[in-house]
Amino acid sequence: MSEGDTLAKALTDVRQRMADLQDQYERVSAELTKLRVAEKSLAAIVEGAPLEDALSGMGATAQTSSAEARSGRGGRGSRGPRANSAKGRLKALLEGAGPQGLSHAEIARRLPDVAPNTLNTYLSVMANSGEAVRRGDFYAAGTPRPAADETPEDAAEPQEPAAGDEDADAAE
Repeated sequence: MSEGDTLAKALTDVRQRMADLQDQYERVSAELTKLRVAEKSLAAIVEGAPLEDALSGMGATAQTSSAEARSGRGGRGSRGPRANSAKGRLKALLEGAGPQGLSHAEIARRLPDVAPNTLNTYLSVMANSGEAVRRGDFYAAGTPRPAADETPEDAAEPQEPAAGDEDADAAE
């Protein structure tokens, strides 16, 4: 009889755990739906799409995510990297650090999901382009340099040497 009691208790325990998990599943599912709506709404605002388009297919989330993959909206635009990309988060982190910047170790600690080689590459590229300033092991936000085809107006026109400079050249 003790074996029957043990099995009955196990069955009761399994049913209770299943009911608890079902409750949690429904709660998490409802929260996930709310977050999906918020994400779609914010994406529509940021990307300039009408809100009706973003909210129209909320019932079929698999259909919506595959449509997003086909639409090509997942990459860079004229505004640069997305805020949730690794490079976008790195830029935001450096901009929020102030003029003193952050050490490489602190950046790696704050962005644990970014692979070390990816982080090194982004920091190197950003330092070379002027988006970040490197001082030893510290990085701070910088201002991007103009592209190679964008020359400043002063450098665009060759300057003629002053009269005193010609005399100095002749003397040498």
